[in-house]
Amino acid sequence: MKRRWRRILLAVAAVLAVAATVGAVAIHRMTTGRLDHGTVFTQTSGQLTVKPGELFSIEVFANREAGDNWTMATPAPDPALVQAAGDEYVQNFGLANLTGALGALGADSGGHYYFVFRAGQNPGRTTVTMHVAYRDELGGNFSGGPERTKRQFTIDVH
Repeated sequence: MKRRWRRILLAVAAVLAVAATVGAVAIHRMTTGRLDHGTVFTQTSGQLTVKPGELFSIEVFANREAGDNWTMATPAPDPALVQAAGDEYVQNFGLANLTGALGALGADSGGHYYFVFRAGQNPGRTTVTMHVAYRDELGGNFSGGPERTKRQFTIDVH
């Protein structure tokens, strides 16, 4: 009898551990976006190579509740090489969104901004920068530092 209860308690503990782990995972769903994102680049900075006329986007993780409202910084990229085709925020889909019965478990799962561009027809190089304005104003004196306030990319059209 004691063994049976022990097995039941272990099984319950295992189920609770799995539920807590799954609840902490956010599932990114691209299907909720209204824009075609084209080729999605997820790196935080650096060089991107695209083909003439290619539709592409730069994905930036954000948590709007923490003030992560990303925008394009000035100067804008050279419009002869890269034209902005829109931007949007797509919220992650947490376990709480599935059941609604788990309270805050997975509720603050953040999301992603997508900055969508269309490459021009001519080859060349230009720069695109995104930033979080209010965090820039803080001077980067917060957890994560300046690398959390700006994303800069060199776009090569070949």
